[in-house]
Amino acid sequence: MFKRGAKRAAELINAELEALGYGRRTLEMRPIPFPGVWGTSTTVCYQIANEQLAEELERVAAGLSKKEAKRLVQERVRERAQAIAEELARRLSRHTGFARVEAINGYLNIVYDSNRFANDVLRTVLAEGSEFGRGEARGERVMVEYSQPNTHKAFHVGHLRNVCLGNALSRILRFAGFDVLEANYIGDIGLHVIKCLWCYMRFHQGEEPPRERLGRWLGEIYAEADRRLSYRQDVIELLNELARADQAFVQAIDRMLKELWQEHKVGEDIAYLLGQIAHGREIKPDAFYDDQTIVKFWPIVGRQLEQELVEARASDEGEKAAERIQRLEEWYDRWRRLAATLDWWPHVPEWEREVRETFQRWERKDPEFVRLWEETRAWSMEEFYRIYEELDVHFDVWFFESEVEEEGRQIVRELLERGIAEISDGLPVVKIDEKLGLEKETYRTLPILRSDGTTLYSTKDLALTKRKFEQYHVDRAIWVVDVRQTLYLQQIFKVMELWGFQQAAKCYHLAYETVMLPSGAMSSRLGNVVLYEDVARQVLERALEIIEEKNPTLPPEVKASVARQVGLGSLKYGMLSRDNNRVIVFDIEEALSFEGHAAPYIQYAHARACRILEKVDTLPEGPYALDALTREEIDLIEQIALFPDEVQRAADEYKPLVIANYVYELAKRFNEFYRVCPVLQAPEPQRSARLAIVAAARQTLANGLQLLGIAAPEVM
Repeated sequence: MFKRGAKRAAELINAELEALGYGRRTLEMRPIPFPGVWGTSTTVCYQIANEQLAEELERVAAGLSKKEAKRLVQERVRERAQAIAEELARRLSRHTGFARVEAINGYLNIVYDSNRFANDVLRTVLAEGSEFGRGEARGERVMVEYSQPNTHKAFHVGHLRNVCLGNALSRILRFAGFDVLEANYIGDIGLHVIKCLWCYMRFHQGEEPPRERLGRWLGEIYAEADRRLSYRQDVIELLNELARADQAFVQAIDRMLKELWQEHKVGEDIAYLLGQIAHGREIKPDAFYDDQTIVKFWPIVGRQLEQELVEARASDEGEKAAERIQRLEEWYDRWRRLAATLDWWPHVPEWEREVRETFQRWERKDPEFVRLWEETRAWSMEEFYRIYEELDVHFDVWFFESEVEEEGRQIVRELLERGIAEISDGLPVVKIDEKLGLEKETYRTLPILRSDGTTLYSTKDLALTKRKFEQYHVDRAIWVVDVRQTLYLQQIFKVMELWGFQQAAKCYHLAYETVMLPSGAMSSRLGNVVLYEDVARQVLERALEIIEEKNPTLPPEVKASVARQVGLGSLKYGMLSRDNNRVIVFDIEEALSFEGHAAPYIQYAHARACRILEKVDTLPEGPYALDALTREEIDLIEQIALFPDEVQRAADEYKPLVIANYVYELAKRFNEFYRVCPVLQAPEPQRSARLAIVAAARQTLANGLQLLGIAAPEVM
């Protein structure tokens, strides 16, 4: 609403400038930077003064020193700007709606009538209701692609950050005036799917998970598949790390290998291990003659680590010993996990061959394999649909990776025919920097198909982006994808630009950092992810406990409903209240906090406003007596008035954090108002005015929370 007032002021200023012969200008209007003063300011008088005095000042300053010339120029310009400002102020003072118009040091300040402005804010909010803050139609179609989960994997809290960002951005853009399409791109094929299905067929054939844990079960099979296939690499990584970082281990290697010889009579592999470790060279997992060497050596490694731990714990070196104990415990824990499946080692090459054969079954569309893929994909999708419904997330367009493979191959052929792509080292690639004429390496080279004709992510993303532009007629497209894909998405955008799509200039990557555990990064492969269903269950249980403590007399069904609103709200706000470029260290206790910078604090402010208003039959009609406002009333009305401008800023910057911060600040100001300003007990006409302020705050809180996808409970 401040922008609306500034726009009206700018129109009036331009009308007067035109009448004075100065011509119309593009005015930069800024809020007056004084607490409790509502108004706008412009430097246009300085602009005109500089134009008028340019030639004169150049002549006058010709014979002066640099310092004297600068002083003279500033003085003359300020005098002329002040004169222009005074004339404009005199003429603008005739217009109603302004408390005063001032010319101060060449600046033109327009101060609004606080009573009129405050009444205008309250009247607008109460009249527009849930539409308050909505922008005018912008005439542009935007597609926001987000979520993009992979089937055959579990939905975890890392996915939650993507979903919350994408859904909030879509809501904000739509409210700001864009025609928005929300799209989801499901990764339903790829190496992860092949691995999962291979593991299912090889070790779990015929098993079917309980309907309530489909996603978790498939995620567990995928994690098992990757652990099996990477087993040799994981074992060798630990050995190489010990050889690099554990001097005691290196010093003991000769004894350990003698022990291996004495126990198992292992031959040439002993020489290889001794040479690599003693000389600091990397051990390779495929360099062993005997598949049993590592199987036989591994218990000896464990005994060595156990001995080192005993010695470290007996050491009296204080902090240094504590650090070594921690590292040894981490190494020993990894050793123990790998020892539990030591029988996997000999089978890894065979399993890798089987995975390659499984991939070929997909490539030739083997009917039996496709049937299994369709059945297990449906298990994943059933879970995704349930989660989206729970989160109140709904997509207009569904893309599936499996549907754009052939389309992608056709695009590669077209790019080659047009000379945009070329064959380099047997691969179709686009040398983007060269095609754009860039001397400095910027976008590099993008491979767009494998040499054997199988598709890459880029093959499918080019096809998908073409669909967005041609089939859905979008003017701009936004990808909500983690920050690690920044260069890759820039490459896709630039290839589309080289291809001739004008919309490519309005492609945008909303990058976000990862969600970490306090102990480090999550990994579907390692199986140490925090699953969405586990977090949601814990949050909802804790939320119900809080609601029962705060309001034990609520009916059970209301308690359950409010707990759901508060619990899911706290999860979503936790993902939106931090800059998307910062890593979230996901902490269960912090996520369950119901105090401070969290959704329940904001939701409680809304419920508190509802509790006041439910004691009033009808809201008094305005205009309201708002000419003697308290500091808290001024701050609250000012924050309410900012909402439409913040919606536009959040949309322009693609930043849901703007709204997350806004509703928190609004809740803070409402709580300060509630603490200091009696409402129902206030005398008239103050009571009516404060009821209107409460109603406007409640509505604005609800609107802001709605943009974040968070419910606004009426009771808590």
